[in-house]
Amino acid sequence: MSDVQNEKLNALRDIILDRADGQRSVLLREAKQEADTWTAQESEKLDRETDLVLQDARNRSEDIRRRQILTAERERSTETLRLQNRLLGEALGMLQDELVRLRDRDDYPQILAGLVLEGVAAAGQEGTYRVRLAAADAALGDQVVWMVKTERPGLELTFDPNPAPVLGGVWLASEDGRRQVNADWHQRAREMADELAERLMPLL
Repeated sequence: MSDVQNEKLNALRDIILDRADGQRSVLLREAKQEADTWTAQESEKLDRETDLVLQDARNRSEDIRRRQILTAERERSTETLRLQNRLLGEALGMLQDELVRLRDRDDYPQILAGLVLEGVAAAGQEGTYRVRLAAADAALGDQVVWMVKTERPGLELTFDPNPAPVLGGVWLASEDGRRQVNADWHQRAREMADELAERLMPLL
């Protein structure tokens, strides 16, 4: 091979190498651009997914917090109601105890007679009535009837010695059994339950 041919081959080789080097630079630049574009897209996608995860976590946290608050409020309301009921029950018990202690007063027979008169007024004036007292008050039966008849001479009233199952107060019933009024201490305490509740609730 002549020197001229060698020179041509070398020149051709250099041209090919130059072109290959240029193409390689273009390919590298395009590959870098594609990689940058892909990286940016994936980063943006990852940011969106991260935001969604964080938003979901916030929503779940807020939902849990709301449920905890509602549960705490229900528990507090339940506990308050339980305390109110217990306090009301204790207050009613104390009131009934105080009513029972009326037996120690000198005017206790007058109190029982007053209950009988109230009962007669509530049941109606007509007819014959029987009065029952607690076993502890049985000895006062005739005295109570006498006091009532002294106040209402025309009233037909008798004392029933069969004790009423109460701590105190009176049971009043018509002779025919169609009308009955319970004015015992337990009943009186129950009738005052609403008033006691209204007075006690602001204290809680």
